[in-house]
Amino acid sequence: MLKTMEYIINGGKELQGEISLAGAKNVALKLIIAALLVKGKSTIENVPRIRDVMSLIDIINHLGGTVKFLDDHTITVENTLTKSEIPFEYGVRTRVSFMLIAPILFTFGKAKIPNPGGCRLGARPVDRLVNSVRDFGASVKYNPEDGFYYAELSQTNGGNITFNKKTHTGTELAIMMASRVSEKTTIHNAAQEPEIDDLIRFFNQGGAHIVRKGESIEIEGSAVLKPSVIKTQYDRNEAISLIVLSALFGGKIVIRNVELDTIQTFLEAFKLAGFNYSINDGLFRVMVPEVIKPVDIVTGPHPEFMTDWQPLWALLMTQAKGKSIIHETVFEDRFGYVEELKRFGAKLSFFQPEVTNPAEVYQFNWSAKEAKKQAIVISGPARLHNGVAKMTDIRAGACMLFAALLSKGKSLVEGVEQIERGYELLIDRLKKIGAEITPIES
Repeated sequence: MLKTMEYIINGGKELQGEISLAGAKNVALKLIIAALLVKGKSTIENVPRIRDVMSLIDIINHLGGTVKFLDDHTITVENTLTKSEIPFEYGVRTRVSFMLIAPILFTFGKAKIPNPGGCRLGARPVDRLVNSVRDFGASVKYNPEDGFYYAELSQTNGGNITFNKKTHTGTELAIMMASRVSEKTTIHNAAQEPEIDDLIRFFNQGGAHIVRKGESIEIEGSAVLKPSVIKTQYDRNEAISLIVLSALFGGKIVIRNVELDTIQTFLEAFKLAGFNYSINDGLFRVMVPEVIKPVDIVTGPHPEFMTDWQPLWALLMTQAKGKSIIHETVFEDRFGYVEELKRFGAKLSFFQPEVTNPAEVYQFNWSAKEAKKQAIVISGPARLHNGVAKMTDIRAGACMLFAALLSKGKSLVEGVEQIERGYELLIDRLKKIGAEITPIES
């Protein structure tokens, strides 16, 4: 993986060819942690070699665990942990580090975890994760002086867990904790994301009994879980990224390994904009209309339009004829890319839609005093030009990169570690289909 800080992109070139999707980042990370809750060595296939995965592996190996690559995308994981404290400099590399609290607690009965890192999309309150752990009988205290959470677990209990707002990571952490509790646990208002299904499948293979029932998940865990072999699904966020890229370049990019059932909400909006698609011989092909129609979207928890997709949707809508709206309800600070995209000539402006019950509509901890404008208007079609911009998070990073590829002339994009956190060797793959991108090493 290249350790770089900037890309020079010579845009306006024709892109054409085939790209294969990598394994899902948000599945691989959780399965690696889940494997520390079983007794023995588990094998995880289709693991993307991205910065977030490598950072997590570094943390686990530092703690005495054993994570090894058998080949480029297959790893084995075994709980040989010898330490219960994650150093600050390790924990801040990735937000998922906080979820290590589950296997550490079940191994040592205590844990010391720093405030997690990752994309800064808003407050992303850790309190939902902390409460997930407390619900199983653990005590968790935060020390603001050193920035660490101190947790202890002497005995566990099951019961009913209800999330006030759907939380993807909170649901996954609750499943991890419940997997080791023999008493029945029911999670109410659980997240519905398809990535969670791989986590459920892994624990069921190990001896737990976990079933979805509507918006609830019922779990009967086991004090001892068996290791197993599991393959991660393909990354639906990468699928959306590359579908948008293909749409921007006349449908000349075909994509392998797209799983349609995980991106249905996007495809519905995609077709409303005038696009169509087909899958033949495992390849996803985009049919581009003469005129792209503007389409308004509102983000929300699965199965609604995913928040990770909206920066890429914004870029696509810059080429639509007319005005489109994106209303963000999941994170309060997901529009960090807006000012950056405007540097390429995009026409975007903020506004606040009328919302009757904002505390219920918004998935974050909404406050009237701290409220920001949660929607943008995109006017198109815009003829983008080259510029200098910065990647603010993983998906915004793809948005900036693709905007630069679409714009004629040379552009400079900073903060490229965001791309490396979530996309495996994306630059190398794009070069193979005609992109001219030069990484500048730090």
